[in-house]
Amino acid sequence: MAIKINIDMKKVVSKYKLGILILVSIFVITSGCEDLLNENPRTFLSQEIVFQTAEGANSATIGIYKPLSGNDLYGWWLLGNLELFSDYVIGRGSQAPPSLYQLDAAAVQRIGFVWRGLYQVINRSNIVISQLETNTIQGMSAEYSNSLIGEARFLRALCYFHLVRLFGDVPLRTVSETNPANLSIARARTESVYEQIVEDLKFGEIYLPASYSQSDLGRVTKWAAKGLLADVYLTLEQWGNASLKAKEVIEQGPFKLVEVRKPEDFQKIFGPDVLTHSEEIFSIKHARIPGLGFGALWLMHRAGSGYSLGNNAHAWMGNLNSWLGAWRLELDGPDLRPNDWLYNGPSDERFLGPGVPMLFKKFRDTESAIAGNDFPVIRFPEILFIYAEAESQLNGGPTPTAYEAINSIRRRAFGRDINVPDGEADLPLGLSAQEFRNEVLLERAKEFVMEGKRWYDLLRTDTAIDIIRGLGLPIEEKHLKWPIPAEEIDNNTLINQTNQNPGW
Repeated sequence: MAIKINIDMKKVVSKYKLGILILVSIFVITSGCEDLLNENPRTFLSQEIVFQTAEGANSATIGIYKPLSGNDLYGWWLLGNLELFSDYVIGRGSQAPPSLYQLDAAAVQRIGFVWRGLYQVINRSNIVISQLETNTIQGMSAEYSNSLIGEARFLRALCYFHLVRLFGDVPLRTVSETNPANLSIARARTESVYEQIVEDLKFGEIYLPASYSQSDLGRVTKWAAKGLLADVYLTLEQWGNASLKAKEVIEQGPFKLVEVRKPEDFQKIFGPDVLTHSEEIFSIKHARIPGLGFGALWLMHRAGSGYSLGNNAHAWMGNLNSWLGAWRLELDGPDLRPNDWLYNGPSDERFLGPGVPMLFKKFRDTESAIAGNDFPVIRFPEILFIYAEAESQLNGGPTPTAYEAINSIRRRAFGRDINVPDGEADLPLGLSAQEFRNEVLLERAKEFVMEGKRWYDLLRTDTAIDIIRGLGLPIEEKHLKWPIPAEEIDNNTLINQTNQNPGW
């Protein structure tokens, strides 16, 4: 779809000049209505015209990214539901039921939004892949074509990785279809979905560039493909492959942890004015421009928001009965993260009250109603965690390099030199494989507060039921696989209610 964006770039600060083209595109191949299965994909300019030039193909590829920042995905409901289903977040208002595992009609509908958004990205990816694989564009090299295909395949893999973990068996759509009748497809086995994910990411790590110019910051690189592939292998408990891929990123990539000496230094990573940083592997780029801001930020609190939009929706609170409660008590301890990431102390009393003892402030933009904070999808600490866990599991216990990987993150959290052993920050030696893994999972929970990773950790380690029931919450087996949306069942002739996930 051709979209004209009227923005006076002279009035946009440099950060947003560099990131804005990732979120908007001159030519965007998109659906004609909200329901993928009812769509007849169309554009103001036909696909044939768009893909006549390298510039058009590039613009269509950039257009794949846009739904990722929208309300259905990282802008709200994907990120929101991942956090609400985890063990450390309490939703309020209409978002309370998911965090209590009592899904009402609104909560189920919002899960449907996630499904719709993920398949929208997949559909756009399939269009780009199909057009570039079947057409020869004059003046466009095979190398450049493959890099755009790799970009589309990464984004498709990312979405299927979300889908397969959240829903289990899902329709595996890998071709572009303009006829709604052809979109009826049965649920593919989980194993087949993972095979496609791995195939897509292997293509990406070969053909994606290692870096981009500043004007294209936010586009995926081969390091993002390797990093996501390491995460996929970790989820599949393929410890050797996970360790190997993570090690490639650690040893060959240009990434390093951002140094921290005081709590506010963490805003060098998460602040609204940050252009990029040394541990950014793939982020959703945002700007203080209508339609390009980080829409989910008010759920994590933005000063002046009043914690409510006036429509019965409020910022999330922390569940102090979870691991978060003990971490909150470290406000005056050596770990600097609670000081910067949690509203929880005397200096924050203006934001808190008897019924609201703790809120989150890891992402904050106190100077703009439209938040400019980027959202990290893959950060370098995750690669270090993957390596540490996989290396220990592979070897029946933590190796020196596994210890060093996690200790570097802990030293940074304590404001210490990440390369110097530290008796207070470092984990004790002699941990068993399970003890070490437990420490990694706890450190992941802390490091990735508000980054949508905790629920996935609970799922892949098969600990969700025990941990969440231990908090007195009524989680059931059915909550481990979300319901297939009614829209899919109604419009897909090869899926009916008998194919629904158990319990729904």
